[in-house]
Amino acid sequence: MNIADIPFNMKFKYGPNLREVAQDQLSMLEGMLYIKEQLNDNTYDDYEKSKRYGLLGYFLRIIGELEESKKHLNKAITISENTNNEQSVFVNKIRLANTYQWENKFDISNKMFAELIEMAETDSNYSAYLDFVYQHYGKNLFDQKEFQRATDYFNKALEIRLEKGNKDLISETEHAIRTCSYK
Repeated sequence: MNIADIPFNMKFKYGPNLREVAQDQLSMLEGMLYIKEQLNDNTYDDYEKSKRYGLLGYFLRIIGELEESKKHLNKAITISENTNNEQSVFVNKIRLANTYQWENKFDISNKMFAELIEMAETDSNYSAYLDFVYQHYGKNLFDQKEFQRATDYFNKALEIRLEKGNKDLISETEHAIRTCSYK
């Protein structure tokens, strides 16, 4: 399951604090119920279940249900670890670090991001996610009011994203850099 497979508006924008804000919160809630219903369907294998738990944890964070977010992301990580789906573990750890960030538990989020950055910088299995780790770590630093360090990581993400050519990701990172400059 991908976000595009959910028959509800799961889109978001970035608020002035660089956090995701649902474009249509009611539709996002309906989409989350849709995902939960699918999790009750036993026809999905562990790979598909872990994707659904990961997405649910991600959207729960966006609407501010942080305890539930952690619960579902940890479930996604456990399933992914049990099925040796290392990339899913990695992606869901980024999401989990963001949830700790939103709780202002920076001792945990900083440690998680440091480990994720090291993995993405040194292991080719995770190098495709390096711009995402830099971007999300920058947001983590932004929340800690470390605006210069955040900008440094946003610039690292931007460099990679310019090479990739994804206009939406480039725009997101440029917005983050402008926001840091404003602060």
